[in-house]
Amino acid sequence: MPEQLSLNDARLLAVHAQGLDSKPKKDEKAAGPLAVFDRLSLLQLDSVNVFERAHYMPVFSRIGGYDKSILDDASRPLTETGEQAALMEYWAHEAAWVKTEDLPLHRFRMDWYRYGTDDRRYSRRGWGMVQDQHGELLQWIRDELRSRGPLTISEIEHDQNKRKGAWWGWSDVKMILEQMFLVGEVVSAGRDKFSRRYALPDQVLTGETLKRMLDPKPDHEKDLRTLIGRAARAEGVATVKDLADFVRLKIDRVAPRVKELVDLGELIEVSVEGFKERAFLHREWQVQVGALAKPNHVTLLSPFDPLTRNRDRALRLFNFDYKIEIYTPEPKRTYGYYTLPLLYRGNLVGRIDLKSDRKVGDLLVQSAWHEPYLGKKVTDSIAADLAKHLGEISRWQGLNKIQIADKGNLAKQLRSANQSHANA
Repeated sequence: MPEQLSLNDARLLAVHAQGLDSKPKKDEKAAGPLAVFDRLSLLQLDSVNVFERAHYMPVFSRIGGYDKSILDDASRPLTETGEQAALMEYWAHEAAWVKTEDLPLHRFRMDWYRYGTDDRRYSRRGWGMVQDQHGELLQWIRDELRSRGPLTISEIEHDQNKRKGAWWGWSDVKMILEQMFLVGEVVSAGRDKFSRRYALPDQVLTGETLKRMLDPKPDHEKDLRTLIGRAARAEGVATVKDLADFVRLKIDRVAPRVKELVDLGELIEVSVEGFKERAFLHREWQVQVGALAKPNHVTLLSPFDPLTRNRDRALRLFNFDYKIEIYTPEPKRTYGYYTLPLLYRGNLVGRIDLKSDRKVGDLLVQSAWHEPYLGKKVTDSIAADLAKHLGEISRWQGLNKIQIADKGNLAKQLRSANQSHANA
């Protein structure tokens, strides 16, 4: 019989595994933003910059204010010393930062894309088509990178490097580079104003990392098990579907590896109160079940934070139905354009629509909502703690005043709490 786990224990484990149960300790802050990757495994990248880009916010939520340039610098190869970057980008979830030393773990994805065994991405413009229809241009790009790389797309001069429309109307050069990136023929050498810089692997990778990237016979199953094990550790307790979402792979690819991890003793099968499917507890957290202290951390989360980006999981664990409304037409939005979930002492209790007005220097709270089941005493406490947290956010962003609009059932209390906090 699978071990039984209460919903409350599952929730506590998830928050703890994510490093979101208590305020950051001195040693956690001292370890810096790169240490967050030991817990989260990856940070999803996103270009939306209404408040803050998605890959910077999860670190703030866990360790508080930090210098964002640390992450940017960590993603750039140290060409002067010949050292590889600490972080590198790949399609590890969506586009995401991973530790550079972990990039070879994704060789199975690269080989799937190379040999046509996975059709999830760019199926109509696959590697076979690039080789068959654009072989000459492909070789020219290789030679150009060899002689001049690393390069951004704008630094590559060719008559076929012209957009074929707005937004995603890629040029042939861009399309080929992205296919090369998928199969590992090129890797990321950081970004320049959010434009990816492409490099040949041996231009920016060294030592064991380069050796594993060029290994002609990688152990795909072992690498996949490693990634799923890390996903399970980051989630605390998770279903196969949850783990598949974390690594962005089909369930039928993930399920066999989960069974293997159970057989190896890394994962423990459990039944969680309210879950329709069986779940799996990482062995590291087994001793924590029933022994975790009540969380005291209060923070806003990125829409793409690992705790909330899986909508189904957030609903199961927290009874919190969250959907980012960027792609929803304004008249149909319920909460706002860029609402951030509010984690309050171990529960998701609200959502705040934030915008950084960088021209004026203000942090704009365009709406503030609490969950409808909460009473006034609780929401007063939430508003007080959130006002303090907004002050921390404002300082981190280098902004001055906090402006709170009238929209939302928490707006009035938050405005009052913010005024009290400002006058204290």
